[in-house]
Amino acid sequence: GKYGLTFPFPTGGDIFFANPINRPMDLYMDFMANGPLPSYYPLTEITVEYLNTEKGMMQLKPVYIDPGEYWEVECSKPALIGTVPPGEYALHIRPVEPGKEYPFRVVGVNLAEPTIRFDTPEVHLVEPAECVDVQQMQDTSAYLPRDRLTLSRYADPKTTLVKTNRSSDHAKVVAYVCNHVFTS
Repeated sequence: GKYGLTFPFPTGGDIFFANPINRPMDLYMDFMANGPLPSYYPLTEITVEYLNTEKGMMQLKPVYIDPGEYWEVECSKPALIGTVPPGEYALHIRPVEPGKEYPFRVVGVNLAEPTIRFDTPEVHLVEPAECVDVQQMQDTSAYLPRDRLTLSRYADPKTTLVKTNRSSDHAKVVAYVCNHVFTS
């Protein structure tokens, strides 16, 4: 069947959940993806907000999910959003790409042991400082290779290691976020 929560551009929405386990757990969000490119689902910003009022508000840095695939497919995919300590949370989901045929769709939210990481798609952490690199690349020449970008690190969802190499998809997401999200 077709069951999922939909989050339209530009308002998005929230999912409230709790980590009832007495230790930090990995948060995965299952979303719909399709291909071939361009996807008819929008690039979407995901932010996790800790709702424990005793310790004050805490937010994880936003990550971005690109639901596009290179081959012809319609599927759900899990994405590692981050590790959350025990407590109650709001998962803020905000599509940032207008003009898509369908809204962003979430089909599940799961918690799992951090010691057992799943092979998941890359989520993109975009820092405002990266926009300087994107702007310099756009100003100097349209022919600069993408590997000239100095992008922030990201955690490989399959390990606890921090990687510095990126896919070309990351450069595409950074450029879009810098030009359309951080400027609005």
